[in-house]
Amino acid sequence: MASVGAQFRHLHSLHLRLKEIQDQLAKGPRQIKLRQNRITEAEQQLGLKEAELKESRVTVDRKNLDLRAKEAHLVELQGKLNTASSNREYDIIRGQIQADQAAKAVLEDEILEWLDRLEGLQKELVLSKKQIEDQQQESRQFAADFESKAVELKQREAALKNSIQEAETVVPKEIQPQYQRVVEAYGSEALASADNGVCNQCFVALTPQNRVALNGGKLLFCHICGRLLYPPVQD
Repeated sequence: MASVGAQFRHLHSLHLRLKEIQDQLAKGPRQIKLRQNRITEAEQQLGLKEAELKESRVTVDRKNLDLRAKEAHLVELQGKLNTASSNREYDIIRGQIQADQAAKAVLEDEILEWLDRLEGLQKELVLSKKQIEDQQQESRQFAADFESKAVELKQREAALKNSIQEAETVVPKEIQPQYQRVVEAYGSEALASADNGVCNQCFVALTPQNRVALNGGKLLFCHICGRLLYPPVQD
């Protein structure tokens, strides 16, 4: 028959394996949620870029209207220049033409800049949409893979719970209520070995009396961290 230390080490290992399985089961939904949040954030950024593109097009259209109005005004001024009745009127109209030509040149440069910006935004939108599509595909694949994997993990979880229940028969009846409270509080860390006379959870040394009692097969709860201590396994 296995020693008390060996029996509790086995029970402890079952708790640790169960935690590992449960961590994997909990990690999957968190990873799925993380991916969904990234997609949502990327879609929000895409919406902002689309709004910026729309506003930029409105700006370009407005500036083109201003440019056409400026060109029409230049034509009108040129007609007036040709019919000027005096040198003074001629000089005034000529000054207006020069001012409008300068303003027209500024508008043309601004329109070119805005067209470059539009082109850049359109490229960014194409790239962003492709990235979102890739993220959505990867997220769907991850969710499908996890769903498939979760079936096996849940089976292993159920099997481990049964094994733990069977292994817990080693826990004396008089300490079972306290043991269950510790398990509910600390899970897989409810138990701790006492190798070299030290609680391997909080690393506090046992008193000489407790070391003797533990080595004699008596089970103790650590007075510092509350874990159920089990004696070291004798090789």
